[in-house]
Amino acid sequence: MKVVVVGASGTMGKYVSDRLEQRDVEVVRAHRGSGVDAQSGTGLADALAGAEMVVDCLNVTTQSARTAKTFFSTAAGNIADAATAAGARVVCLSICNAADPAVNRRMGYYQGKAAQEAVYRDRLDDRLTIVRTTQWFELADTVSKQLALGPVAVMPHMMTAPLAAADGAEVIVEQVLQPGPAVLEVRGPRQLDLVEVARALWAARGEHRIVVPIRFGGAAMRNGGLIPDHPDVTTGTTLDQWLTASAGAPD
Repeated sequence: MKVVVVGASGTMGKYVSDRLEQRDVEVVRAHRGSGVDAQSGTGLADALAGAEMVVDCLNVTTQSARTAKTFFSTAAGNIADAATAAGARVVCLSICNAADPAVNRRMGYYQGKAAQEAVYRDRLDDRLTIVRTTQWFELADTVSKQLALGPVAVMPHMMTAPLAAADGAEVIVEQVLQPGPAVLEVRGPRQLDLVEVARALWAARGEHRIVVPIRFGGAAMRNGGLIPDHPDVTTGTTLDQWLTASAGAPD
């Protein structure tokens, strides 16, 4: 079985690629560094030739709605066309409730993910599986580091049910090997504000930081709008377990 992972250089793309290879799947790690640019379409046809499945783990760093919608919708269209030509199914990584206007109204990135889903549904119909997850512990880690200055770190209030990215990757892998429902919603084991996660992260590193919460993205972000009402999968790794497992991992 040949599977192409688009965006394989990112956090989720690496996890998915590694776990598929551990199951003796032939994996093509497609990203700009390997000569595949999903937005321009460069290298896609060659990468997908003979593939049975494509996993879209693409990411773009922006909060501009225009930039996000252009990137995700264009890339989705190119991948869908290449997958159709190859006769392949697509599994797309997305975000729980990203298409909800109450959630994405002030979140350009989420508007981009909603546009991505719409393009795939329009182009692929029953050859598509969308795996939506809540926010990852890794997100809080990244944002907390980016917004740290001296003894202070800023973190947006985001009430969610965060999960370990590795657990999300396992769900995606299962959908690659045994395709199921058209949409799967995945959440972590416990409802937490990402501010709490950031504080736990700094404490686990033994670094003193005052984590300052800020309002960001609207009321829905702070009041649980990121959590799916009826999740299909609740992952098992808790924040404490993730912190313990990642304690010795390099930054």
